[in-house]
This record gives sequence, structure tokens and C-alpha cells, in this order.
Amino acid sequence: MSSTENNQLKPITYQDRHALIQERLKDYIVQNKLKPGDKLPTEETLSEQLGVSRTALREALRGLEALGIIESQHGVGRVVQPFSFAAILENLSYGFVFHDYSILQITEIRKALDAYFVGQAIANLTEKDTQTLSEIVERMQERTDAGQDMEREDHCFHELLYRHCGNPLALQLFEIAWQVRNAALDQSRALHEMPPGTVQEHRAVLDAIKQDDVALARQLIIDHHWNIEQRFRKAIERERSGL
Repeated sequence: MSSTENNQLKPITYQDRHALIQERLKDYIVQNKLKPGDKLPTEETLSEQLGVSRTALREALRGLEALGIIESQHGVGRVVQPFSFAAILENLSYGFVFHDYSILQITEIRKALDAYFVGQAIANLTEKDTQTLSEIVERMQERTDAGQDMEREDHCFHELLYRHCGNPLALQLFEIAWQVRNAALDQSRALHEMPPGTVQEHRAVLDAIKQDDVALARQLIIDHHWNIEQRFRKAIERERSGL
């Protein structure tokens, strides 16, 4: 076989064509600087400009809707959606279920995000917010004393901080990290039984928040996640060794 034959281009498949239509539509949105709520041209106009059938166009549009890029509004047509990680959030965790060490990677990412954004959160917290954090920690203590997990309270504690960090995308990243973490936990009994940190660790962070001590809160959060990483690492090694 000649080198020319080896380097021949592969035919464009139906799937490739579908992806190309989507790329052209995304380019159209960007190049025309469309904003959330702006309408796309009609199917007739788009199919004519792209030189594709209405059937192929509709399938590409449905794909963009699934990605959260556009949405179909009754009586209006298809409009651009505000940017959101929601579509990523719905699908990302699946990719982590085959890799037990992903729990360590996502914990490391959480550590970096939490440590950075806690400063902004402290600057924006009200007295009522601090009281809510105190109530969450008390519920943690009650559930721990009763031998129950405190996963919901753990989520509420950190989610409240992210809601006040002044960056909505940071909150969405936190939710992504949380779902990926849960997906990894669900794949391993040893990991699933590991606690998400201790009440004392959360109480120490809360005390630093009450003192408006960003440096101390940041260090305590880093220590909190480091302790979690070590417990996860030991659990993974035990599970792998069959102990």
C-alpha cells in the first residue's frame, strides 16, 4: 500500500456532519454577539444558510438544547440561554465512576476552591448568615452524637459560603465537585463510609469566620481537606489490598 493511500482523508460521517452544524451555530451566536434571550433565525433561514436539511438542522438544535446553549420557547422560537454548568453537572460525574483515585483529585480541587473563595465569603456574610452557620454546626454535632451521617449539613455549610462569595460560577463549580465526589463515593463502600470531616473542623472554621480572620479560616480549610484526603487515601489502599 502506498503512503498516499495511507494518508487519505476519511469520509465525513453523519455524526461529523451533525457536529459541524452545531459548531457553525455556536460560531453564529458568538460572532453575532447574541446575548441570553436573543432569538436565533428561523429553521427555514438557518437550513437555507447552512445548506442542510431541516431534519439535520433540528437534530443539531436539539443537541445544543441538551447542552444548555439554547432553549425553545413556545410562541417565540429558539433563544440563547444564559451560560450555566448545569449540562456539565448532569453528565460529568459519570466519567469518574471508573477511577477510585478521582475522589482524591476532586478533593484537591475543592481544597483550592474553598480556600480561595472563603475570603470573599467572609467579607459578604451577615450576622444572620453566621448564625445560620452556627445552627448547621450544631446539627452536625447532634447527628454525630446520634451516630448518623452529616452529609447534608456538610453540603449546607460550604454551599452557604459559596452563595456569598460573589461569584455565581464558583457556586456551580462547587456543586459539580460535590456531585463528582458523591459519584466516586457511591462506587466504593469503604469510601462511602468515610466521614466528610469532623464537627470540630467545621466549628474551628466557623470560629475563624466569626473573628473575620481570613488567613486562619483559609488554613483551617486546607487542613480540613488534607485530613479528608488522608482518610480517603487509606481507605482506597485498604480496599485495593482486600483488607
